[in-house]
Amino acid sequence: MSKPATDFNDPINLQVMWNRLIFIADQADTVLGRTAFSPIVRENHDYVTVLLDSRGRALAQCTWSIPVFITSLPVAAQKYFLPKFPADRLQEGDVLATNDPEIGTGHLPDVTMITPIFKNGRIVAYAGSIAHLPDIGGAPLHSEATDIYEEGIRFPIVKLHRAGVPNEDVLDIIAASVRLPTEVLGDLESMVAANAVMGRELVKFLDEYDLDDVDGLADAIHARSEVRMREAVRAWPNGRYEAEVLLDGYDTDITLKATVIVGDDAVHVDYAGSSDQVLHSINCRTNYRYAHSVYALKCLLDPETPNNEGCITPVTDSAPLGSILNPEAWTAGNSRNLIGHVIPSLIFKALEGIVPDKVMGDSGGAPIWAANCVGRRDDGSQYGSVQNFHGGQGARSQLDGLDTLSFPSNCKVTAVEMFEIAVPVLTECKELIPDSGGAGRHRGGLGQRVVLRNRAKAPMSVYLATERVRHPCFGVVEGQSGRPGRVSKNGKPQFPKGKVVLKTGDRLEVETPGGGGWGRAAERSAAAIAKDLAEGLVTGEAARRVYGRSEAVAAE
Repeated sequence: MSKPATDFNDPINLQVMWNRLIFIADQADTVLGRTAFSPIVRENHDYVTVLLDSRGRALAQCTWSIPVFITSLPVAAQKYFLPKFPADRLQEGDVLATNDPEIGTGHLPDVTMITPIFKNGRIVAYAGSIAHLPDIGGAPLHSEATDIYEEGIRFPIVKLHRAGVPNEDVLDIIAASVRLPTEVLGDLESMVAANAVMGRELVKFLDEYDLDDVDGLADAIHARSEVRMREAVRAWPNGRYEAEVLLDGYDTDITLKATVIVGDDAVHVDYAGSSDQVLHSINCRTNYRYAHSVYALKCLLDPETPNNEGCITPVTDSAPLGSILNPEAWTAGNSRNLIGHVIPSLIFKALEGIVPDKVMGDSGGAPIWAANCVGRRDDGSQYGSVQNFHGGQGARSQLDGLDTLSFPSNCKVTAVEMFEIAVPVLTECKELIPDSGGAGRHRGGLGQRVVLRNRAKAPMSVYLATERVRHPCFGVVEGQSGRPGRVSKNGKPQFPKGKVVLKTGDRLEVETPGGGGWGRAAERSAAAIAKDLAEGLVTGEAARRVYGRSEAVAAE
């Protein structure tokens, strides 16, 4: 029987092959999620699987992806992994890994792993994955560390496996440095397994299509994707478009400023004017910043094409060394998402004047709110797990923002039942907060109120990662800001980025921010307000005060 054609210029044939590559990454995604030990990987899906060509360029990613990971991984491969371990230093069964924030995603808990894929004795591609480990030693994941050395163990690019044999020396060092060695080592092996699946399935794919490598296919995919992105840029007027946003920071306000420079067929984002680096764990390293720059512009320019290297090429960015978006190597950054997650909203704000129908309001899920619960059970065993709490998504030109949605991280939330198994807490309350979404023609998504009670005999340490408590999420195209967030313990306000100790029976209450609105509130339809009133999402008082409508008028 003849083998399928391999004409990369045939759009139908190319699309079929492209879909197959995405499916291979999805198979690895399933393996990693189903075999992972920790809730943050297994339940929250805080990981990604990506196929890379022989030059380390992104070829295909899993469908459910973390935006920052899919851009950070190929950058790490091309800039660091392949130069340190060129093809002649690798053999089948080798697995490379690091958690160095400068190389990977900007903080220590994320491990970047790359596995060479061999066919006929030579490397034809690489399987890549990134996952957020449940613990990395040092201070538990929060914002208080003052340099990177306080934040946990850091290991350079190492061979985690050599020719298929686990490197026990490295694994023993990692296990001895973390609070949850079983979960950490289990997650690492899940990543190894996921990469192995990509390698196995890609070789099958190459055999089926009678291909010796993927480079020709990669060139075709990258070229088409790059053309699409550059064509979309050409539809925008050339110019410089600016915006800035004020954030809570740790102990002082932080300013993020972006100038989006649109050229003939490329876009550059300049972050000059942003605040200086700080002595807390909210600094954002370059790969992390760049990934969010790419993601925001990809959403606006070409949201449909599956992500790959061609989508990345037309976008560049820069920030002054020593700023919070380009900090020096020694700085802390484990909670870098508290700043970095706002980058897409900042870029949307800058571009609202040229693509108002495509931008969305600032999101209360940017950043994710997180409570890292650490302590000892009544039997003396150690526990530790992170629960995410999402705020409201920003409103869009055609729709209200979604309630309690993670953006731009795309992370899920650990199911209440699973979190209560991992940590001795009772989730007493989890409800939407009426009136928390910013008003507009389309309102921002609602935030949520969650109450956690410590049911262990021993005290529980909760390390909080929050934002938008002092400065709410802004609206766009004249939309209004959402409601800011709040944190309290037993009814008393708490510092929202610090350590909170819960004694037996103590309650922690978090209220996440609402998303910003889109468009003028006066243009919201009476039918939409009436629907919100009927569902309890907006109160009658807010309908009168914010929208200028009485309940009776809104209900008509």
